[in-house]
Amino acid sequence: MAGIIAVISPERRVEQNPFDVEAWNLLLRDAQLFHKCLIKVLNIDLWKCYLNYVRDTKGHLPSFREKMAQAYDFALEKVGLDTLSYQIYADYIAFLKSVPAVGSYAENQKISAVRKVFHRGIVTPLFNIEQIWGEYCTFEKSVNSVLAEKLIADKGRDYQNARRVSKAMENVTRGLNRNMISVPPRGTPPEMKQVDLWKKYVQWEKSNPLQTEDYSLYTRRVVYAYEQALLCLGYHPDMWYEAAVFMQEASKSLAEKGVCIY
Repeated sequence: MAGIIAVISPERRVEQNPFDVEAWNLLLRDAQLFHKCLIKVLNIDLWKCYLNYVRDTKGHLPSFREKMAQAYDFALEKVGLDTLSYQIYADYIAFLKSVPAVGSYAENQKISAVRKVFHRGIVTPLFNIEQIWGEYCTFEKSVNSVLAEKLIADKGRDYQNARRVSKAMENVTRGLNRNMISVPPRGTPPEMKQVDLWKKYVQWEKSNPLQTEDYSLYTRRVVYAYEQALLCLGYHPDMWYEAAVFMQEASKSLAEKGVCIY
């Protein structure tokens, strides 16, 4: 099968399977067709490629900082829940810190922007969450050593909760092959193992491991789990059906609450 896939053009592959991450990466090297694939393919490596593209092609523009910040916000909105998204958070924070700030107002705006990204990252179950927490503590102490203790304490419980979940997620997702190419089911033992692992991961997210009372956040996490699974299991109709049923039920519940996440 690998030999057959290798001789099919990337263009043909994405026509047959719009979730083929490998084919999109090959295309992007030549054409930067981000507008056609980003929303469909929520793959961390692909989104990092997009951010590099914005950095490389917009760096000469007077509005570069604004466009780069918008790109980072866009990325975090789409893949910021991913357990592998630490580097995007870290790069965004480094970018914001590098922006010149003249005057107290601009400096306060810069601090607020950096803090906002930190606050988003330290409550998300990331595989490198201890590192981003340490960086956050250092940041607050550098801004105001007096207020730092209170600000850090205020976020400590949420961080510990996210850290607990990130450790559990390592066990739940161990063995998952995120780069598995989506092909029609063949029923091989390795394939069935991956199907079981993906279903285990989705069911785990449905159990609300974060113990959040925010139904919108809970729903987004489960939907994201389904989206990740379907990148690899796009030809498995039962997975599509389960995802559709969940989204229908979640949409109804959110509509009753006056919330929309799609």
